[in-house]
Amino acid sequence: MSVDCTILDEGRTQCAPLVELFADDDLAARRIESVLTADGMDVAAPGDVAEWITSDQGIDPHVVVITFGRGLTERDRQIRRLRKRLPEGHLIAVIPEDSRRGVRRAIEAGADGVVFESALESVLSPTVRAVLAGQTAVPAAACRELDQPALSGREKQVLGMVVTGLSNKAIAGQLFLAESTVKCHLSSAFSKLGVRSRNEAADVVLQSEHQFGLASSARPATYATTEGSEL
Repeated sequence: MSVDCTILDEGRTQCAPLVELFADDDLAARRIESVLTADGMDVAAPGDVAEWITSDQGIDPHVVVITFGRGLTERDRQIRRLRKRLPEGHLIAVIPEDSRRGVRRAIEAGADGVVFESALESVLSPTVRAVLAGQTAVPAAACRELDQPALSGREKQVLGMVVTGLSNKAIAGQLFLAESTVKCHLSSAFSKLGVRSRNEAADVVLQSEHQFGLASSARPATYATTEGSEL
């Protein structure tokens, strides 16, 4: 979708991207809208993201900016839904600066750009312009987070079994390992993936099934186990 531009004096042009904003915090929404409108962008805040995704919107926005304080899993789920709704659109996630491990997750979920909340006044508009130009834009301090984690074969194997709903005890029995060894593999894998729980790890695995040897038939209806967030 092209951006409409107005020709100004001396041949200069001014382009006004249409931005849809989804935020679960009023203060964050006001900050984001203030920054973008000051840069000449048209900003709309249609409300609930789930309702917007399933409704007939007519004209699609040039950019969607999303910020959620309800955790990485919820934010990434919404980004994936938005990416499916707007396969050719541009998505930018605004996240807390203490969520650096979440930068890679946001990009893998489908975001084209990531902005830390603490710096949005200075970098949000340039990030919007960058993604409109076909670039992926993330904070420089988080570039290393985009590197694919180097999981060992055993870590991939254990994670794949976690997704199918097996407990550590069951995994240990099938792999002929001590349960403590299974926990060590999971602890290492969690650190590399930047996750804190079995469900968050399962989210990452299900997004990259081919890397873990997880067959489609092995996709569970739910992968939560009685072990919850424990290793």
